[in-house]
Amino acid sequence: MGSHAATALARKLSNESEDAVQGVICLSFPLHPSAQTHTHQQRRDDLRGFPGNVPVLFVSGAKDNMCDRVLFEGIIKQRKAQVEVLWIEGGSHVKGRSEESVLDDVNLQVITWTDKQGA
Repeated sequence: MGSHAATALARKLSNESEDAVQGVICLSFPLHPSAQTHTHQQRRDDLRGFPGNVPVLFVSGAKDNMCDRVLFEGIIKQRKAQVEVLWIEGGSHVKGRSEESVLDDVNLQVITWTDKQGA
């Protein structure tokens, strides 16, 4: 499941039951289409509507052309929930560092985050 679909499902399930979702991990959240930062409003609103009781880890490439870092960090600052963001240096939505080196970073961060959540 993609990051956008995962956040929509988690929002729906959390509205039905507060304990339904223990946390969400989003890998490469697509805030907007490639290089079209002006179209981010819908996904911004989706993130704003995300339940405050659900911790979220966002992992994104620092060069991701579908998630402008400045826009994304501005949106995240407005959230009341427990949110962590990991920017993978050299990573992008499509091309960037080798897959193996990116996965090493991502796996370490995901494991560390889940341990902190008590999962």
